[in-house]
Amino acid sequence: MGFQKAKQSNQDSTRIERYQRVILALPEDKPFRKADIFEAIKEELPIYIGRVINELSQDGFLRKSESGKKYSWTNKKNIFNIATWVKHRVLSPTVTRSPSLDRPRERLLRLGPSELKTSELLAVLIRSGLQGESAVQAGEKLASVFGNDLQKISSQGMGELKQISRAIGKTAYCQIMAALELGKRTGKQLLDDPKIPYKISNSSDALDYCRIQFARLAQEAKQEEFHIVLLDGKQRVMKTEKITVGLLNESLAHPREVFKPALRESAAAIILVHNHPDKDPMPSQDDLNVTKELQDAAGILGLRILDHIILSKEKCLSMVEEGYL
Repeated sequence: MGFQKAKQSNQDSTRIERYQRVILALPEDKPFRKADIFEAIKEELPIYIGRVINELSQDGFLRKSESGKKYSWTNKKNIFNIATWVKHRVLSPTVTRSPSLDRPRERLLRLGPSELKTSELLAVLIRSGLQGESAVQAGEKLASVFGNDLQKISSQGMGELKQISRAIGKTAYCQIMAALELGKRTGKQLLDDPKIPYKISNSSDALDYCRIQFARLAQEAKQEEFHIVLLDGKQRVMKTEKITVGLLNESLAHPREVFKPALRESAAAIILVHNHPDKDPMPSQDDLNVTKELQDAAGILGLRILDHIILSKEKCLSMVEEGYL
């Protein structure tokens, strides 16, 4: 037993060192290509370097350029802790590594659900694995593919999840989908509760609010819709309004129609929201033109545009966070 633990510990240390080597090679203050990093650390496999960069992108720490050929750090770099992030990736729990007190169900009972990682919560839902693949390992596989993007998991069919893990049978799939749907409904209920007005202090708050409030728009809409979120003087959500349906352009998103609900409700600020029915939330030139025109008009009316959130099936984008606004 002691030999196995020592062997596992050595393997973990090696994996941590490889992760850190790649991350430390990424330029902090300028865009870079994967090929630049391949050249910088020739002793590392290119496919492994690409995997680490993709994982950082999935977690929102890196973003692609419009051409898709270069990467740069997002504003989340300010809260990025390399040691914590790498340990989260490497030291995910497995039944063979963890004593019973550290297994997901026991940890949930002992510490509460908020202390568990996504992979552990998924393992609790999967409940039982198969020979050669435990529920914990199945949860880790799902988390490695989807990260913390639960919205993306909820859009998968049973066959798609089973391709990732053999342990996802009919019962496990139903339990995962039911839990995710309850989470959506709970979040929406909290947002809609007039007794607890949701306050938006920054772009992160705006993204969190829009992910929940407009979740079905992001996942199910077949064409673009343009909405606004009205905020009071303390930046608390008052209500949301649909403005137009159709490709966003300057003729559809006329300032008169956009700002009419804000003036009627005496809002102090607004957030612009629209969806891209495909998987890419990057703003088009029309999106940028409309945003600039509305921003200019808002200033004349004494309104503030706090952000423009673009929703897609896979992720949400904040124009403020990405430097467009």
